[in-house]
Amino acid sequence: MIPSSIEALYELCGFARVACEADLVIALEVDGAGRASPVASSPPHDFSCFNLARSGVFDTKWSAIPVTANAFRLPTAVVHALPDMPVSLLFVPAPVEHAPQSGLLLLWTQPPSPAPLVEHVRLLASSIASTLTSRREAVRQVAMRDQFNDLLESVPSGIVLFDGDGQSAMINERAAGLLACSPGFHRASELVAPMRALRERCDNHAELEAAYASQVRNVHYAAIQHWVLGDRTYEVDTHPVSGDGQHGRIWLFTDVTAELRIAAKLRGLAQSDPLTGLPNRRHFEERSAQILTAAGTAGRTVALLMVDVDHFKQINDTHGHPVGDAVLKAVARRCRDVLRDQDLFARFGGEEFIALLTLATSDETRVIAERLRGAIAETSVVVGDLSIGVTASIGAATDIPMNSAISGILEPLIAKADAALYRAKQGGRNCVIVADGPA
Repeated sequence: MIPSSIEALYELCGFARVACEADLVIALEVDGAGRASPVASSPPHDFSCFNLARSGVFDTKWSAIPVTANAFRLPTAVVHALPDMPVSLLFVPAPVEHAPQSGLLLLWTQPPSPAPLVEHVRLLASSIASTLTSRREAVRQVAMRDQFNDLLESVPSGIVLFDGDGQSAMINERAAGLLACSPGFHRASELVAPMRALRERCDNHAELEAAYASQVRNVHYAAIQHWVLGDRTYEVDTHPVSGDGQHGRIWLFTDVTAELRIAAKLRGLAQSDPLTGLPNRRHFEERSAQILTAAGTAGRTVALLMVDVDHFKQINDTHGHPVGDAVLKAVARRCRDVLRDQDLFARFGGEEFIALLTLATSDETRVIAERLRGAIAETSVVVGDLSIGVTASIGAATDIPMNSAISGILEPLIAKADAALYRAKQGGRNCVIVADGPA
């Protein structure tokens, strides 16, 4: 649109110059303060902007008759564009919105002969005005498009935007990188295959297919899914433009890998004991509900073991807390090595640990508890030059959870195992006591 408007203005300037036998004709866009932007001329000249506020051009009541140039203060740029000093000029006002002093400026370097068409040049005013208006609108639209493109490229997300007509689409550079195609405008049909290929490359492809398949006939649907591509995860938000699928659809691809890793790390820190790396008491209580539920469904026995390091206060008082911490880490590691992956083992506080196991029969409880006790006491814990003998007392309790009573089983189990642990300590420590009967 811009080239056609400019070309039209050059044609109008050229026509006026020939018809009026002028030496120079300039189409000017001039605002209310007299700031002039030459948009075309004949002969063509590369003008820069200038100011006509004090030139006298706008103080004259123009007719069809050129007037002497001596009465005007013309910009140097205009004078230098002529082969000689101007002797007369004519201005044809062609006001447009936002540029009310626009018009066509004609200049002669020789006294104008009575060219027969000079008096008719005013008829060009409406064409000049409408063409200047068209050019201004085209410039505005280009500026808006450039701003929109800048906005698309400045956001930290890949963007795919389908128009409401279902025929056209555009993508920014980030989306183009994901879809392996060029940024910019496309036929909508050209992006269908790249979008499908990207989804099929996802590790959770089946999950995504099921999620989107349920929305196939709903043009107004909105959804946020995680697309997992190897070690990267993208949050993909798709929703109708302005809430109406008839207006089009937008897809936003945002790389949330870093955020998810940070969240996972924080979640891990909140669930684990910083000294031993074992689950902490809070995580034990949350996770135990799942184990009890699974055991209740399978009709299996659960065993709860309370493990307490013997005379730990004496170790701390004798050798200091760094040595005590090393002992706790060693005990945790030895117990973890004995237990199965599916067993829940946590630091319950201080020198006390807790384990929740699922067993085929309650008879296995004592066997596993003895393995733990033996592993802890088997060899001394070496810390620097120190070799510290470590033993532990273990109290255990068992039960067969019923689905209807899962929520109330943990606390009685802990209480019964803790009472057994007390008896183990009272009985001389470094031993296992299994409570009788279910909790």
